[in-house]
Amino acid sequence: MKPLLSTLRVYLQRTFIVLLVAAAVSTLIPLCLSAAVSKGNAVKASATPLPLNCAPGTPPFSDIDSDGIIDGCEQTLAEKYAPIVYHSSDESNLPTNVNWFLPKTSLWFYDDNCTPDLHSRMIISPTQVQVLGWWYRGGCGASDTVYSNGTRSNRKQRTFYLSDVAGSFRIGSLDSRDWTTYHHTYLNNLGGVTIQYWRFYAYNDAANNHGGDWEGIHLVLDSNLQPAQVGFLGHSSIDYTPPSALQWEGTHPRIYSEGGGHASHPSGGGIFARGCSGEPSSINPGNPCTFIRQETWTNGQVRWCSNSHVSFCNGAVTPTGTLLNVGSKFQPMNGQLFILYSGIWGSPGTFFETSGYWGPAFNETGMGSDGFITAWCAGIVNVDVGRECYPAARSR
Repeated sequence: MKPLLSTLRVYLQRTFIVLLVAAAVSTLIPLCLSAAVSKGNAVKASATPLPLNCAPGTPPFSDIDSDGIIDGCEQTLAEKYAPIVYHSSDESNLPTNVNWFLPKTSLWFYDDNCTPDLHSRMIISPTQVQVLGWWYRGGCGASDTVYSNGTRSNRKQRTFYLSDVAGSFRIGSLDSRDWTTYHHTYLNNLGGVTIQYWRFYAYNDAANNHGGDWEGIHLVLDSNLQPAQVGFLGHSSIDYTPPSALQWEGTHPRIYSEGGGHASHPSGGGIFARGCSGEPSSINPGNPCTFIRQETWTNGQVRWCSNSHVSFCNGAVTPTGTLLNVGSKFQPMNGQLFILYSGIWGSPGTFFETSGYWGPAFNETGMGSDGFITAWCAGIVNVDVGRECYPAARSR
């Protein structure tokens, strides 16, 4: 056996050397191309374009999500245009974040074609990694296999779900440092960049109550990296609005959020709030009784409403949460693997509308009949659309 082991050892050593050389070459080629471009030398037209770097000298200098934008540039743009969210003083479910939510829930599989309905628990208090990699095959007349990261249900009838949190947690977090704003940033078909800003809530306490609520806006920049339009996500479509129709504080747009339902709007008129005397009102930036003002950029502040009729409206000024880059679906950043989870965030209800909601990368807003996830990929370029913008499979 010794000659065989010796031969195997030599083979492995040579293989390792070959792999080292290949890795070095793969690293040197982009560096050489970059140097050639910086010196003004000709580069073949077939060469991969250098990633957009709108903020030279700002780390990180990588392009981890391989979307053609240097990560430091993505964060710089996201910070520059991060919205100011005006939450209603009538809010019953404050924002929070994924890592706050997961220890308070469990991952289940659901199929309403069983009698009684099938609810099979997979894991209690999962981490982001632990909501991935689950599958359920067949059962109750079905022959397909449903995956927790890849299969998106059409009607929330055969799907994985994260159960509703207990009633005491449905208010969300009273610590504004937990109010994470997630951003997904990519090159768009205007020759510019689109920045999606997403907010997460543990519960939606509007007319159609349901667990796990995701709300977002799309800020679309043109080729000069200036705002061209802002998209507001509803349940069925994205409503695009010119920047002139919004109120701005410098480079930051004001976004007004409905209490309980959390839908975003370009103005506060018509969004119910509680006035200083507890009377019905609407969100009014001039009346601090009617809103909680959240600056979503790094080191931003939250100014709580001043209203004796609402328990948390104490007029305090507290820190905001993180502005966090989630990367792309197949190359997540900053450990945000939750974007791969394709089930619903909340328990199945009696009706579609009273069941949990999908996360950003599998969101229903404007979804094409072929499964194209418009809410995640509107106007996107420079990606593998099949992998990034469509679920791997679909179920009932």
